[in-house]
Amino acid sequence: MGRAGRPERGRREAPAPTTAGRTARASPAIQSGLQLEAIWSQALLRRLRSRCPQRLALRITDNVHTMLSFRRRDGLLEVRLHHMFLVAPDPVVASLAAYIRGSEPRASEVLDRFILRHRWLIRRVPPHVRRSRVPIRSRGRHHDLAALFDGLNRELLGGKVDCEITWGAAPRVKLPRKSIKLGSYSADSRLIRIHPALDQAHVPGYFVRWIVFHEMLHHLHGITRKGGRRCVHSPGFCADEQRYPALERSRAWERENLDGLLAWEPEAEAGEDVAQLRVAAGGRR
Repeated sequence: MGRAGRPERGRREAPAPTTAGRTARASPAIQSGLQLEAIWSQALLRRLRSRCPQRLALRITDNVHTMLSFRRRDGLLEVRLHHMFLVAPDPVVASLAAYIRGSEPRASEVLDRFILRHRWLIRRVPPHVRRSRVPIRSRGRHHDLAALFDGLNRELLGGKVDCEITWGAAPRVKLPRKSIKLGSYSADSRLIRIHPALDQAHVPGYFVRWIVFHEMLHHLHGITRKGGRRCVHSPGFCADEQRYPALERSRAWERENLDGLLAWEPEAEAGEDVAQLRVAAGGRR
């Protein structure tokens, strides 16, 4: 659950070919499917409105990563749901409404179980296709992520990690930040992203190396479930992280310098070496 993906109804068909003097139209099967989806979408919206006091707007998507997201804008709660929720039973819709209201801690567990059982409805996109949509830039102004990655893989992880790594895009946020995500790993695209705020001269290499190591462990350990809840930092994960030589030193630096990272602003990108940008499918430099 996080960012929403494609706009409109999520499953947009490519326009049918046209010929001279004739207007192309979608096939009857496609038209029927879209009409049925619209009916189910309206029914789901009514079920949600009966459980939520807010003004609601609903958009159905065909995302491959984010199954649920919502935001409030101008007094309207805009909800985006994967089309799997069109077949959700009443207990799941009730948990969905509670999750949106933020009034039921167990609602997230119900939704996670529903998504897990219906993951076969998620459109499959090969990892190399996902990565091909992301420009990979591992060499920064001050830190080379590929070099850090290769060193950690060789020295601490036995060469077991097979994924890509890049500096992420600078998120557009209103300053000062309240939080900052220094690294992330996408199992779908097998890609590690590191926040560009770490590519500064005063950020020590051992700290960047720890963030990279942390995300590499996510690749190795994946997500487990404990008591019905998703666990991203399993006991095995935490034990492996203790092997990082500068762990406590890195944590201390983070505590002392967090305010500076929260206040970071991206520098002008003009003059950046375009040759450093490449497509992930071509392999890491």
